[in-house]
Amino acid sequence: MCALILGLLPVGCQTLKQPELGEPLADLTRAQRAQFQEGKKIFQRVFEPKDGLGPLFNGNSCAECHEKPVVGGVGDEVEVHATRFEGPYSCDPLFQEGGPVIQQEATPLLKAKGIEKEQIPPSATAQARRSTPPVFGFGLVDAIPESTILSHEGYPDGRGEAISGRANRTIDGRVGRFGRKAAVAALMDFNAGAFPQEMGVTTPLSPVEETINGTPVPPDTDPAPDPEITVEDIEKVTAFVRYLAPPPRQVFTDSQDRYLAGRGRKLFEYLKCSLCHIPKMTTGPSAVKALNRKTVWLYSDLLLHDMGSQLADICLEQAHPAEFRTELLMGLRYREQFLHDGSAKTVREAIERHGGEARYSRDKFKALRDRDKNALLKFLETI
Repeated sequence: MCALILGLLPVGCQTLKQPELGEPLADLTRAQRAQFQEGKKIFQRVFEPKDGLGPLFNGNSCAECHEKPVVGGVGDEVEVHATRFEGPYSCDPLFQEGGPVIQQEATPLLKAKGIEKEQIPPSATAQARRSTPPVFGFGLVDAIPESTILSHEGYPDGRGEAISGRANRTIDGRVGRFGRKAAVAALMDFNAGAFPQEMGVTTPLSPVEETINGTPVPPDTDPAPDPEITVEDIEKVTAFVRYLAPPPRQVFTDSQDRYLAGRGRKLFEYLKCSLCHIPKMTTGPSAVKALNRKTVWLYSDLLLHDMGSQLADICLEQAHPAEFRTELLMGLRYREQFLHDGSAKTVREAIERHGGEARYSRDKFKALRDRDKNALLKFLETI
């Protein structure tokens, strides 16, 4: 049998070589690799007003926001979102006032009308900041069966104490998994929604321009005929993201680093971080060999948890203001800002600002000796 380094990476037997960051999944067919490359071109395509950008937008390409350290990664952009929370069973996304994504940029034709950006809707009860997530490994996450996600609902420690995860669901009842509030159920939906909401690019699925806080854009500010991108191009982008490999795991060659990381992995369990940041799940059956029954080291249960009043912002679908989907930690070492709003500058700061259901783990972390804190942080550098 294969040995394991830190219980994470198989060694001592034949395994597929880990793809480098930004590369496609191993075991794709030639046709699937071609789809990956075609989709990457659309992902990197820079839109201009003449071919559909805006009039309101946040970025002019997918890759503008998902760019570091390679295409598909993070960006330094921080978006503004807003909704209206009217109680435990009522979250209004404010579509009548422009929707929950508040676009921060405008094209020259719109600026000539005196409109620089969209405003926070007057009916909003809260606003939020959202940093750009990396999309590495999202195809594997998309391939995890709903039943697997739902199996982790309830009290993961089995005692009914402190921690209780629950799924968010879309309006048609599907289990959400993408977005900081798990409000999007499928990868195609995630990508299709980004074109109108982030770039102001209409699609056959969303053929009408986003409004300016509920008011239609002046027709002379939108020179491109609708829809401004095809379903085929959305499918190409989705193929790129679907086949984009998860980040390769870090394997330390220095014996001291390996010892610390091994100690940190045990502390990750001891602190109960792994109750929500579940290390791995398995994809379901798939006609795509690279997605078929694969282990995904995502470090998330994809469920909503109460993170406390200090981090609370907006509601979304069934997610309350203080509830967030457990952040996927895969690729953590490639990020430069942390928490849902990018306000934490280090992993340690992000841990220390956890609240709500994570209060126990946070307090136990704070009580650790410095060498144990460093060990946990060293382990997180392997992810």
